[in-house]
Amino acid sequence: MIKISNIKGTLVFSFVVSVLLVSSVTLAEASSVVRSGEVVSLAEDQTVEGDFYGAAGTINLSGNVTEDVVLFGGQITVNGKVEANAFLVGGSVDVHGEIGDDLRIISGEVKIAEPVAGDLVVVGGSVTILSTASIAGDVLVYAGEVTIEGPVGGDVLGAVDQLRIDSAVAGKVDVRANNLTLGSEANIQGSVVYVSANLATQAQESTVVGEMVRNDPIITKEESFTWSWIVPSLMLLFSSLIWYLLSRKTLNIVTERSVKDIPKHFLVGFVTLFTVPIACAILFVSMIGTFVALPLLFGYLLFVSLAVIGLIPVLGRYMMMAFSNSQSRVTPMSLIIGASGFGLLSMLPIVGEIVIIMLVVVIIGTVIDALVVRAEYK
Repeated sequence: MIKISNIKGTLVFSFVVSVLLVSSVTLAEASSVVRSGEVVSLAEDQTVEGDFYGAAGTINLSGNVTEDVVLFGGQITVNGKVEANAFLVGGSVDVHGEIGDDLRIISGEVKIAEPVAGDLVVVGGSVTILSTASIAGDVLVYAGEVTIEGPVGGDVLGAVDQLRIDSAVAGKVDVRANNLTLGSEANIQGSVVYVSANLATQAQESTVVGEMVRNDPIITKEESFTWSWIVPSLMLLFSSLIWYLLSRKTLNIVTERSVKDIPKHFLVGFVTLFTVPIACAILFVSMIGTFVALPLLFGYLLFVSLAVIGLIPVLGRYMMMAFSNSQSRVTPMSLIIGASGFGLLSMLPIVGEIVIIMLVVVIIGTVIDALVVRAEYK
């Protein structure tokens, strides 16, 4: 049986190698600024000559950034100018500054009030593109409620529950929507193709140059969708119980630390999840690098496996905290509660999948943080 303590050095070494590889590439391209904490801000009179990375509960970006921006936080407000791409992940995101290229957002509530020079990709709950905003490229959106009042230079694509378009669209509209509304200011130069059980609501003043086509949605078997979560939930519950029986202490450490410094853990997990495969691919090219790539790949797979198994106890901890339960230790009851929470998330289309993926990323960062801290004290 492999003990976690026996592979601790391999895991820490793997993480350090991947971070060094990414850091070397970043430093070669431009000087980057990385900030984290409870509150992260960039003042209006400040300029970052390079990339800007931030992770915090509250992020206010009022200055200018000449390259890319990557932010993870609870509440994100962008008032300054971003001259390149922006990737924002948060509970609520307000963009009141100009974006020089593509804008990608994952958030529960999104508001965009200024021009975006490239494409806009949004996954969220509520999305509002104000009339003061403009999207030069395409709009790809997966959300619950979307309102587009600013002009779009390309196509409008995606899957939305409630979609209202009240602006000019230079391309086509091709969406899956429960309810589609074309307001009086809607001016669609291309066709409007939508999948919905309901007819679109179109104001008399609206214009559609191309064809307007509605397709009936394909109805899947509700029973198979409803019960599809049982098998993976039971598998994860069984795996977490094994972890609980073999090493209750390490499971408690990961679970307790998962509720602290969530933005930092998410950033560490995100970097690890996407950079280690690239590092392995580069190292496998040479024979010498293969000896480093193998333990690196092993550590990566172990991190991901532990994070997926850790979904159940971490979800159970979050749910017990939501009900004001002060119990911080992992118990069989908390594992059962976590498995139930996983089942509920599995039944939520899009949003549930996003939450699960984000939790896995947080747990990867938590495991790395726990191992590094433990190594420092030894």
